[in-house]
Amino acid sequence: MTYIALTIGPIYKTLQNAKKPKELFASSFVFSYIMREIIKEFKSREFVTPYIKNEDIFKDNDIGLFHDRFIFKSQEDDLKKLKLAIKKVISYLAKELDLDDESITNYLQINYDEYELEDRDNPILKITPYLDTLELFYQTTQDNTFADKLRRQKGDRDNFLTEGKKIVDDIKKLSYNKYFCVVHADGDNMGKAIAKKEDIEEVSKNLFDYCQASHEMIKDFGGQTIFAGGDDLLFFAPVVSRKTNETIFQLCEDIGDDFKNRFNGVSTLSFGVSVNYLKFPLYEALENSRELLFAKAKNEQKNNIAFKVTKHSGQSFEAIVHKGNYDVYTKFLDFVSNITKDEDNSNFLHSLHHKIDTYKSTLELIIKDRDKLENFFENYFNEDEHKQYREFFDTLIDFMHTSQDLDLVYATLRFIKFVQGDK
Repeated sequence: MTYIALTIGPIYKTLQNAKKPKELFASSFVFSYIMREIIKEFKSREFVTPYIKNEDIFKDNDIGLFHDRFIFKSQEDDLKKLKLAIKKVISYLAKELDLDDESITNYLQINYDEYELEDRDNPILKITPYLDTLELFYQTTQDNTFADKLRRQKGDRDNFLTEGKKIVDDIKKLSYNKYFCVVHADGDNMGKAIAKKEDIEEVSKNLFDYCQASHEMIKDFGGQTIFAGGDDLLFFAPVVSRKTNETIFQLCEDIGDDFKNRFNGVSTLSFGVSVNYLKFPLYEALENSRELLFAKAKNEQKNNIAFKVTKHSGQSFEAIVHKGNYDVYTKFLDFVSNITKDEDNSNFLHSLHHKIDTYKSTLELIIKDRDKLENFFENYFNEDEHKQYREFFDTLIDFMHTSQDLDLVYATLRFIKFVQGDK
């Protein structure tokens, strides 16, 4: 049985060139657009990935729904047809962007080949290593004309980019107290989900449905999806939703829960959440989010949320919470939801934060003993003004004792303090 597989890039390099959100959107959207136009030429073929049986994927969408690879069962002369399809979309882009074909061809990393497999072979597991190898041989071009042209698109004329109806012109619309989140998400253990050949189509459909569902959740939260394809997700969002007053962590939980349920818990979703000041360089925020995901959240344990808050002053704090530890994770969500804007609360949190920092070594010694933790907070917070925070202390002690991770507790407390307005 013969398959054709293709991979496209350099996506991340192109995203790094973006200086504004709308430039980031354009850079992301163009790769999905190219994949869509090529796949259109082979709609009658049997695709392994992506799932194309739902015609919605070919309609004009707010975001690009095509990820960076496809595999389909090939027929005679399909390889020649593929070359023509690639040439056709490049020529179209060149005309739309007022460029020559060669500058686009030289910039794009489009690798493809035809593979003969046994009927029993799993095409994704068999072909993916070959695609990975093809990507390694990409020669970086010094001609960035194509990427630069994308950045300069104003969205004020009728071209292919206007299909993205939600180009973000002002990131302030997504901010909370002049801060915003850049979030990367990626599936864990996807190999297990597609281990059986007969499950591949269902997996592809689940990924398509997940992308659409996550996009709707992000919009409802007040955020903006930049890319949603396969198990990869990139979006902007406020730190706290103006609509629901929920934090970014609840949005991650909802998206992650939807993903996990679609794969019956076999595959999970890890997140890298970078919280940044509005004027923080976009490429750095993007890099921080990506590093949080791939260098920290997707460690050997996987199924994590790694977050980092970089304040206007340049100070930062970060932590990793493991979603697989149900007790710790649920208490983290419960604790981090203590968001009540009030000047007295802000003063209290500042005092609490300072006290924990001062007695960190003591707390590390007693963190496994709940009775000692309760005694500590009763002794150091025994003023009349602290009585109103008894419930908060109980939640804090519960989270501290269950997690036995003072660094996580400390970072979570700093996050709450940060959201309250900080001092």
